[in-house]
Amino acid sequence: MDNEFPNFAALKAAKVESIDYRIVVRRGARTGNAIVIAPHGGKIEPRTSLIAETIAGSDLDMYCFEGLMPESNRELHITSRNFDEESALELLRTKSTVVAIHGRQDRDDPSAVYMGGKDAALVSEIVARLQNAGFNTQEDGHPFPGIHDLNIVNRGLTGKGAQLEIPFSLRQRLGKEPELLQKFCMAVRKAIESFGARSGSILS
Repeated sequence: MDNEFPNFAALKAAKVESIDYRIVVRRGARTGNAIVIAPHGGKIEPRTSLIAETIAGSDLDMYCFEGLMPESNRELHITSRNFDEESALELLRTKSTVVAIHGRQDRDDPSAVYMGGKDAALVSEIVARLQNAGFNTQEDGHPFPGIHDLNIVNRGLTGKGAQLEIPFSLRQRLGKEPELLQKFCMAVRKAIESFGARSGSILS
């Protein structure tokens, strides 16, 4: 994206916290080794914060960087490989299961969730759960592989995570249909729990 900030320091120098943007860190009641993040939340990629919060529930840790401006919130977008806000990095250093929620434009595919990230096992678990719940996913052949080492989703303890790029039309539906939101988010949540149970790394 053109004219986006190269890192968080540049954004912080140009924008005012609590007016232009905010950082939301919510520690879960069963704080363990999993976290759900929305680095382009609020009005930057609409409804990604809602989805992250719903997946996390009251017991998983959650991090959102949110745009608050009346308009032009896309200018607050820091690409995932340059996203270096310190409280996010500090929290991620303690987590072995990282799931990042993003929003993408529909283009010619308004339904498929494009899956990325370096944690192939976690991605596969999420794909299976989403498909079983009736959602479409695509793992390859899209422009969001999420495999760069510096991508925020890959900066947890294991150096790998799972990234969901959710199309605009589906995000609109999730925002308007509470039952659909619950179905989607519970599928991802069950994937996180199942993955963590197998790896022995969740919800300590």
